Amino acid sequence: MWRRLVCFLVLSFGFTLAHAEATDAPAARLADLAWLAGHWRGTLANGATIEAHYTGPDGGAIVSASKEVRNGRAVAFELELFFEKDGRVIYRPFPNGRRSEHDFPLVRFEATADGARAVFENTAHDFPQTFEFAYPAPDRLTITLSGPGKDGSGRSIQFDLRRVR
Repeated sequence: MWRRLVCFLVLSFGFTLAHAEATDAPAARLADLAWLAGHWRGTLANGATIEAHYTGPDGGAIVSASKEVRNGRAVAFELELFFEKDGRVIYRPFPNGRRSEHDFPLVRFEATADGARAVFENTAHDFPQTFEFAYPAPDRLTITLSGPGKDGSGRSIQFDLRRVR
């Protein structure tokens, strides 16, 4: 009888922990993303240049504007908004100035002495479903977009940017 009770308690406790880990929102606040602030630039494999400007989190929002320049011509731009809603950090993209139909809540956040990483996800969106912003060094920002491609297989696009100032 005792064995069954102990087994039941151990299994119940394990289920409770697993459920809590899967449903708890990250404890990060908008201010924890202050490392995004700055002027960033990088070059893509196709030779295009990406330039992005991120504000700090003051006023309750981080706002960014970025553009892609290829062959001396701006071919794409994006506006981005990071804000808090109902205690969660939300990422809202505006590709080519048009608001996305989907917001992307923060699902993972890590900060260490060496850098930080914030992952925003919305599986209801086609591509990308995940936006990962990583700060592996004070002069580097890596942005990875990932999700299913048109054929259903995994696809990702990575932007490796360097701090300009």
